[in-house]
Amino acid sequence: MIWTNWDPLEEVIVGNCTTSCNVADPKVKSLMDLILTETKEDLDNLADYLSKMGVKVHRPKLIDFQETDLEEFKIVNPTQPIVPRDQYLAYGNTIYQTYTSMPDRYLDSYAFYDIFLEMFDKGYNWLSQPPPMIKNFHDIETWFLDSDHIYNSELSRKLLWHTATMFKCGDTLITNTKGPGSQLGLEWMRRNCSANIISNFNNYSKNFGHIDHGFYMCDDDTVICINNTWFPEVLKNKRIIDLSDATEKFDYKTYISEEKNRHSLAWLEKWLSEWRGYSQTTAFESNVLVVDPNNIIFSIEQPKVFRILEKIGINCHVCDMRHGLFWDAGIHCATLDLKRRGEKRSIV
Repeated sequence: MIWTNWDPLEEVIVGNCTTSCNVADPKVKSLMDLILTETKEDLDNLADYLSKMGVKVHRPKLIDFQETDLEEFKIVNPTQPIVPRDQYLAYGNTIYQTYTSMPDRYLDSYAFYDIFLEMFDKGYNWLSQPPPMIKNFHDIETWFLDSDHIYNSELSRKLLWHTATMFKCGDTLITNTKGPGSQLGLEWMRRNCSANIISNFNNYSKNFGHIDHGFYMCDDDTVICINNTWFPEVLKNKRIIDLSDATEKFDYKTYISEEKNRHSLAWLEKWLSEWRGYSQTTAFESNVLVVDPNNIIFSIEQPKVFRILEKIGINCHVCDMRHGLFWDAGIHCATLDLKRRGEKRSIV
């Protein structure tokens, strides 16, 4: 069973990737292979670290998919199973599997099939949205910046949802109800999940986006946030630890305003020479994995933050994610907690 993001962790999925990509340009391939190799090293290290902490670790299978034509859209570069958090949610004794609008993730579930089957054999239920026909968005950054419109106009009749919009809080799932994902996708979650699903309203997210980018909880009564406007209003009665004076500010708007293209030689060279180092000191301050109320894993050293948390009895661990920002993923995104030791209860 699993009811929160902070009860003692017993089983978890850690993402995985190959160390080689199918790209024609040898210079691009060389840089991408370097990024993949270092990403796999970091994910393997995280898996080993969790195992040594007594957590059972599952790893998705690596499948070499080729370009696939599904009539209405093509899967040109099938994704590596690095970020299980986006499309899968374990809540109670059920695994929820969803679809996003991203063609490269359409076949993603094959990599996790054996893991979910093992959980099914243990008594978990396993529910999946029906696979939709979607479309290709060739400019990924246009999609990123305009995804609210895309989901609620062009894809409004598709059952699509990002499970990373949902935060486990006892008998309640707090969610960004504008998505990413269609309103039909959210309705599918409401009909199939026993949780009390409530909206996250705060000044920053405007009820849209992955919910793990501004706050986390370490117990039933404590919210840790990087800004006092970055956590759900329904948690305002909790003890709030505001880290805004202890965290560096990452210039994300400048980062995404550039022409981000993971298969562009110029962009890859800039990533490796500039953005990688910058992101390792400033990005994803809150994208962490809470192993239990006294142990949290971070992807970067944050001395000021660690001093604050250590004063309230939290041990801060670091497992590097050198290319977390490249994949839009921190430690939390790169993992999916499957089982935690704790009871269902009212927290909100």
